Amino acid sequence: MSSQPLDRPRAQREGFRAAGPSDAELLVAVAAGSEPAFEELHRRYRPAVENACRSLAGGDADDCAQEVFTRIWRKAALFDAARGSAAAWLLTLARNVARNVRAKRRLTPIPVTEDALIEEGPTLDRFWLEAALERLPPQERTVIELAYYDDRSQSEIASSLGVPLGTVKGWTRRGLNRLATLLGDEGQAT
Repeated sequence: MSSQPLDRPRAQREGFRAAGPSDAELLVAVAAGSEPAFEELHRRYRPAVENACRSLAGGDADDCAQEVFTRIWRKAALFDAARGSAAAWLLTLARNVARNVRAKRRLTPIPVTEDALIEEGPTLDRFWLEAALERLPPQERTVIELAYYDDRSQSEIASSLGVPLGTVKGWTRRGLNRLATLLGDEGQAT
């Protein structure tokens, strides 16, 4: 195996002298905003980037390759020659972008119509919310229900309960904090 660094094109690694800067020098120039340097990197690495995108991102290979080169343009200043070769940095970036593109494709939500939500009845989230509300002290539960279900302001709640506004604010804050804690505990239990 050759001890030549892999951050140069194959012709240079195999002993042919090609004119022009190394990949690392091109990345430094791209970080400084050089469009010709970017175009040269694009020319050199387009086939490898497209191959990585095709093998990892599948049908989204074109979008993946475009995103890789966009990130190279924006993040070239992050390249550190002391940590590895330019080729390794570029292809690692391509691999990571391709994996992200593939993951996003898997997580694409299925559109749900409003009618489907109504027909479902109580959802699991609503179940957890109701269970957590039941565990709150009565004053905290009351002010939260009046605020969120009856759409009342804290002033209106204070007036209807006959308590100072500051008391309603305190009950609301403590109730929401407890609710967040309870719902966080329930979410971890599933």
